[in-house]
Amino acid sequence: MNPAPSIWIDLDNAPHAHFFAPLISDLRDHGYHPLISIRAFGQTEGLARSYGMDFTVIGTHVPQSSRAGRVCETLARAARLVEFGAAHRPIAAVSHGSRSLTLAAAALSIPSMALYDYEHVSASVFRFCRRVLVPEIVLRNRAPGDDRVGYPGFKEDVYVSGFRPDPAVLQKLGLDPDRLIVSVRPPATWAHYHSDDSTTLFRALVEHLRAFSDAQIVVLARTQEQAAELARDFVLDTPPFLLTSEAVDGLGLLSHSDATFSGGGTMVREAALLGVDAYSTFAGRPGAVDLELERLGKLTMLRSVDEIANLRLRKRPRTADHPRASVTRTFILQQILELAAKG
Repeated sequence: MNPAPSIWIDLDNAPHAHFFAPLISDLRDHGYHPLISIRAFGQTEGLARSYGMDFTVIGTHVPQSSRAGRVCETLARAARLVEFGAAHRPIAAVSHGSRSLTLAAAALSIPSMALYDYEHVSASVFRFCRRVLVPEIVLRNRAPGDDRVGYPGFKEDVYVSGFRPDPAVLQKLGLDPDRLIVSVRPPATWAHYHSDDSTTLFRALVEHLRAFSDAQIVVLARTQEQAAELARDFVLDTPPFLLTSEAVDGLGLLSHSDATFSGGGTMVREAALLGVDAYSTFAGRPGAVDLELERLGKLTMLRSVDEIANLRLRKRPRTADHPRASVTRTFILQQILELAAKG
């Protein structure tokens, strides 16, 4: 019997484990073998294991302060991915913004597809992709000749739409559901999109939350190194804060939270789509997806220290969860299947 054809999926950041988990299941249902590579960074490996993924770790991420350093890291990992791809010969390659995979696939003449949802990044490398997908909202003012494909909704809809919360995360973290639960994600200070103003807002947020002495404030550090820095610079390893860098059931925690604060990115959008009071302290150039969630009243963008000082937190009412079908997941899956079929 011929082995199932492989579709190569590269996870180079923790949220990508959530995003690709349901798509990997769908691809298996369609007769494909998901060939998964992972960049060792933060909770990516732990989350992939929690989904039962069979993966190979290729390369690691060391936060780089310079563009040249980031380019060198990308190229070095791409070279290792070339060796991996050459050994397995997948028929297509897919990632959410993995520049290394894009370059490796191009070197091996493997048709590739990249997705990304923050339009204010350098996306020139993705010209090597056969397809590039972004949220439809990003393409509202599409320029002539822009051949990117717009998908409906938000990338987080792929997995949030079918999510059912598990109370076990509360037990693991020692949280009392009858008391105020607040989830906090610090800014990624090493990211190319980071703004020093985000750190200013984060510091103001920490001091504001410190006054809620009876609250349970879970700070989800992105790496062990960041956890150590937060403990040292912000004293976040004492009540009411609970500081962790371990891979936890983040979606479960968010679903049981009364408020979520994030220095930008995926987690705050997950909270917004789960119906949690969601606040962004990202002070960089806002993306279209965040502005759309703000317009819909699902996300509050905190743009000043004064706005943080006036925040009031409350226990939010709990409602029954009704998982819904995801048109986003269906659309993206179809794009992957077409890429695999047509090359």
